[in-house]
Amino acid sequence: MDIQSRTNLVVYVASLRQVRQLKRYGHLEYVSKRMRYAIIYVNEEDAKETIGRLKQLHFVKRIIESPRNELMDLLGLSGKPDAKEDQINFEEDEE
Repeated sequence: MDIQSRTNLVVYVASLRQVRQLKRYGHLEYVSKRMRYAIIYVNEEDAKETIGRLKQLHFVKRIIESPRNELMDLLGLSGKPDAKEDQINFEEDEE
């Protein structure tokens, strides 16, 4: 059994009435009533397609994809061996 890698999308909406429709596109995790955004989790390989479909909805103002996976690769915390060449080395002594 493989664990699917997921990413979160922050979706800013014009009105909170349509937030329930976002459940069709991924796992709805959090809704901010004051700032009118929702956080949904989607499969990483389907993220670009889902963003394209969400942009077509009339109530969606803006979509921000989480930079967490890129940051984990950059800091070397992802455990991927191919991300080592881009990794930041904090152990170097600068004089």
